[in-house]
Amino acid sequence: MSGGEIVISLDFELLWGVRDHATRDSYGANILGGRAAIAPTLERFARHGIQATWATVGAAFCGSREELLEVLPHKDLWPRYQNPALSNYRYLDELGADEAHDPYYFGASLVDQIADCPGQEIATHTMSHYYCLEPGADMASFAADLDAACQVAKQRSITLQSIVFPRNQYSPLHLDTIEQRGIRRYRGNPGAWAYRSVAGAGQTLPRRLMRLIDAHTGVLGPHLFRPGGNNVPASHFLRPRAGRLTALHPYHLAVIERAMTRAAQTETGFHLWWHPHNFGLDTEANLAGLDRIIAHFTRLREEYGMVSRTMATSGERQ
Repeated sequence: MSGGEIVISLDFELLWGVRDHATRDSYGANILGGRAAIAPTLERFARHGIQATWATVGAAFCGSREELLEVLPHKDLWPRYQNPALSNYRYLDELGADEAHDPYYFGASLVDQIADCPGQEIATHTMSHYYCLEPGADMASFAADLDAACQVAKQRSITLQSIVFPRNQYSPLHLDTIEQRGIRRYRGNPGAWAYRSVAGAGQTLPRRLMRLIDAHTGVLGPHLFRPGGNNVPASHFLRPRAGRLTALHPYHLAVIERAMTRAAQTETGFHLWWHPHNFGLDTEANLAGLDRIIAHFTRLREEYGMVSRTMATSGERQ
């Protein structure tokens, strides 16, 4: 594979991805802004030949409350987390009738928009934004949740080939379960200790601080990978330009660019990821950051032959 590859994945969640700690009132503007950012993101991808994987929460595939309730697992197989707030099944009574009345939870029209854009893969982010390693989670409820996600995708003629585990939590047993359902690729974590797959209680201040430092300095390395395996590990999270760290954002983009260059030079892979709602505020500035990354990829494509790949097509030759 000449010139290395860049893989882009987006965790498309709507409010399902943050409901355990946020509401329409506290985070709704980010969700609506993230929806609005999808069209210009896709336009950029199409214009520059960028492939991307959109790991979508199964519930967000739905266009209405009625459609969602029809595909959910039986209540006996809903997760019983020790922290009940983690279960998105407990928020079903909040749902509006359909996407027009509740764009915070339903995203069927956006799934169609993504599917219609060339080079885009729609993957799964589980049905309910399932947390595999949280106390109270078990393999039976995970399998039922994943089966529901596969069913709702099939109803839209989508065959799931890749998965992004919510909050990057998984174990070998979860990998066996996805393989049994024909899902062959997953986004693993970078190898450094600060990125290891742990439950929420394990996300200690030193881990979070080290990831923050790494994002703006690259001190832990470029986090590259050899394409072609089932694991398509993350390299860097594209942090939004926001808040007190706004002044440091150019340094963060420079870390990403250096890692991309290293991947092109060493014929390895670089995997960048984010959430659409990360672009929900200060959207134009965040899209400008994406433009900078795309422009850098274009230079690497011209100079080294770097290619853009989805998770499903990672490792494929042209």
